[in-house]
Amino acid sequence: MARPDHPLMTTPLLPQELLTLALDHERQEMHRYRRLAFLFLTFGRGISPLMAVLGVESEKRLAELHRVACDLDPAPSTGEPPVATSPAPGEMLHPIHHRGQAVAMLKRAEAQAEHALRVTEHLQRRNVIPALASLLPGQLAQKQAERHILQELIAAYDGEFARDGQLASRPWPRGWLSGARRLHRLPAD
Repeated sequence: MARPDHPLMTTPLLPQELLTLALDHERQEMHRYRRLAFLFLTFGRGISPLMAVLGVESEKRLAELHRVACDLDPAPSTGEPPVATSPAPGEMLHPIHHRGQAVAMLKRAEAQAEHALRVTEHLQRRNVIPALASLLPGQLAQKQAERHILQELIAAYDGEFARDGQLASRPWPRGWLSGARRLHRLPAD
């Protein structure tokens, strides 16, 4: 909410509001990366383990935020609020099998990572908690790295000249793609 005397100057959030927003946002990020790891399991391209690692990093950030919350308010809480783990409307619910689906999902994930970066920047600007002052810049750097990783994945899989484009678009059984790559590079007799 803007102050009437300075329309560009915003009032800071209360510490508990800021922590609640940060915790909820990071919890949603963790569930989103876990869902992506599951959806990419059948694609067989190493993207699923990468999404799982991004989910683990999000879980670590969530633990840091919980630690700060406990330091500020050591009273026992009644538990975490329920989180809707269902995907957003229009989001794929089935595993990814071909490159077109993978690129579409990666582009959506990159847009969501951009949004997460903006939310973290906003939380950092509105922060009045000294304990978060050292934590949020590190989280912001991690969010920037996540977005960059997703951009590189999109560049690797998007377009007709994408590396292994023909191989990635086939529904190869799990583990066969590395062998197919080796066979693909062998000279023809």
